[in-house]
Amino acid sequence: MTRGHLWWALLVLPLWLVLVLCTHWEPVMGDGWGHIWWHRDHSVGPYEIYDFCKEIYLYENPRLGQLLTMLVHTRGPYHAIVTPLVELGVLALLTVLALGRWPSFRRAGDALVAAIVTAILAICVPQIGPMLFYRPFTGNYTFGLALNLLWLVPYRLELGLELTRARPARAWLAPVMLVLGLAAGLSNEHTGLAFVAMGTLATVVALRRGGLRLWMIAGLVGLVAGYALLLTAPGQHARYGGLADQAGILTRITDRGVAGNLRVAGVLVVALLPALPLVGIALAERRTTGPAAWSATARWTAIGLALGGLACTLTLLASPKIGPRLYLASVALIAAGLAGWLAAQLRSAWARWACALLAAGTLVFVAVRLVAIYRVVGPLGASRRDRLEHGAPNSVLTLPRYPFAASRYFLGDDFVFPTRREALARDYGFKAIELAPDRAPDP
Repeated sequence: MTRGHLWWALLVLPLWLVLVLCTHWEPVMGDGWGHIWWHRDHSVGPYEIYDFCKEIYLYENPRLGQLLTMLVHTRGPYHAIVTPLVELGVLALLTVLALGRWPSFRRAGDALVAAIVTAILAICVPQIGPMLFYRPFTGNYTFGLALNLLWLVPYRLELGLELTRARPARAWLAPVMLVLGLAAGLSNEHTGLAFVAMGTLATVVALRRGGLRLWMIAGLVGLVAGYALLLTAPGQHARYGGLADQAGILTRITDRGVAGNLRVAGVLVVALLPALPLVGIALAERRTTGPAAWSATARWTAIGLALGGLACTLTLLASPKIGPRLYLASVALIAAGLAGWLAAQLRSAWARWACALLAAGTLVFVAVRLVAIYRVVGPLGASRRDRLEHGAPNSVLTLPRYPFAASRYFLGDDFVFPTRREALARDYGFKAIELAPDRAPDP
């Protein structure tokens, strides 16, 4: 085992363990109850999946992630098995974008870049706990980001190839990229334009180099087609009580006002502030050793990723609903661009160790916080669900509160909302559902 293997193991294995534990503990909450109720009346088979997709496309949330959310709500260990693997895949894909190549398990430097990307996400994503574990968010946003990154990586790898190397045509990749682009385009409304722009720029660069590939065109066609299907889905007019039809894009931007629109971008700026110490280390390194020697492709790719993240946030200006969950893709793309820049700057041992210790400390802090919360709310959530499913009909059911308030690590107790309790009381046949009079502490 090389030193690189050791550093990769120290990063991946504890991270995977935390993800598995917290997804196993994650209680059913919020919109997850609708999926649980769907599973009570349906089996998971081809016809049921077709009917579900038809229903959500015509009348509900038409994103592909809604189907993925339903699937990981299937009773069993599927969420704890699939979701951590997808999330590790997201981190791997972001590392590829940062490096411009597949990382090597023999290189400690590649493990450092992966740790930096992971730490930036852990400390900068506004709702890191819900984005990792709350299934309606993981299915719609984290899984959707994974599909978009998987689509973008071949373009990044193509740009990373040296001009002198013979590049295979890989005609077989064209239908794969067409289907993958279609799936990625159906993922999220606020990310489509940014990924279309990044893929188009990569295609233009390849054309100017004389290395345009059929799969690049097919991927763009698929992504644009999927994005168009998502935006024009009939379900878009029915969601949130037809909120999208109540005002046009320009009206939304105007009604929000200058301060409101600046706040949309300001959330991203504030979220990224914890990454400034990494930037400070890199700038100190530049003063000591001089500017880094890195290729124009790597430099402009880092800038393009950062601009892509910013574009995802600016697209939110057209959205009828804005929330912290919508900043995941922005932070992820900027993290990849920043990590690519840092990888070129960190040449001395002190700078690498400083970044490694900072990333490790961040990851340990966030992991401890997540485990401390989910190991408590998990058993409580399982008890609440069991009492819902086996309580006496027509009775008043009193359930314990979760002992944690809403924070960036936990969504908060969904039963504090009377409408949620009333809906579940009707679904499960109770006269009423009440919460025990315990106050949740501040996060």
